[in-house]
Amino acid sequence: MVWAYTLMVLVAAPVLAWRLAASGLLRKTPRTVVYRGGMTTSWLLALAGAAVLWWEQDTSPAQVGLIGLPPVAGVAWSAGTLAMLLLGLGLFGLLLKLLRRGESPDVLHLIPETRGERWLFVGLALTAGVTEEFIYRGIALTSLMRLPGLDGPWGPWLAAALVALAFGLGHGYQNVMGMLRAGVLGFVLAVPLLLSGSLLPGMAAHAVLDLTLLARSPASGRRHAATPQPDLP
Repeated sequence: MVWAYTLMVLVAAPVLAWRLAASGLLRKTPRTVVYRGGMTTSWLLALAGAAVLWWEQDTSPAQVGLIGLPPVAGVAWSAGTLAMLLLGLGLFGLLLKLLRRGESPDVLHLIPETRGERWLFVGLALTAGVTEEFIYRGIALTSLMRLPGLDGPWGPWLAAALVALAFGLGHGYQNVMGMLRAGVLGFVLAVPLLLSGSLLPGMAAHAVLDLTLLARSPASGRRHAATPQPDLP
């Protein structure tokens, strides 16, 4: 069941994301509906993953990174990961400006404009930080590392790259640069797990990054549609 779940995350999810992008449905849907739908879907997927792990009884919480770190180490890993994410985001923002490329209409549509939307977006950011790390860097990455050939010294990093590729493709509502950016940031988010053994720094950094992007977003995305805006991993 874990492998079926992993294939769904790494293959089916990107396909569905691409179909959603091609349909243009996302930008036609009210933001509040998108936010609530995103939170609901993410938590259901995470709970389904937890249920699969519980049912099979062959993977402990520690094996998917659900272990704590000493306070100082935890803060250091979270801060370092966040710094790398912000650096990567800034470099991609610069690249977009150099190429004179903007964000996709779907990304611009998702920028909250009202106080109510911003509060819902906070919930979405926290949800993404927790659930996406558990789903992608926790379950999917752990599953791939068990494959023959991926259990050697470089195997975990190759597995992280494969998960990052799927993570990037899963952001199919963005343009090509947006998917590339999500993939690179997804790989960065795997680093603290592979080096510290804990998923928590990645969860914290992911959530804080999304909240930081909320603070940097304009009050009205439509009035600034011509300006490339950073988007969530």
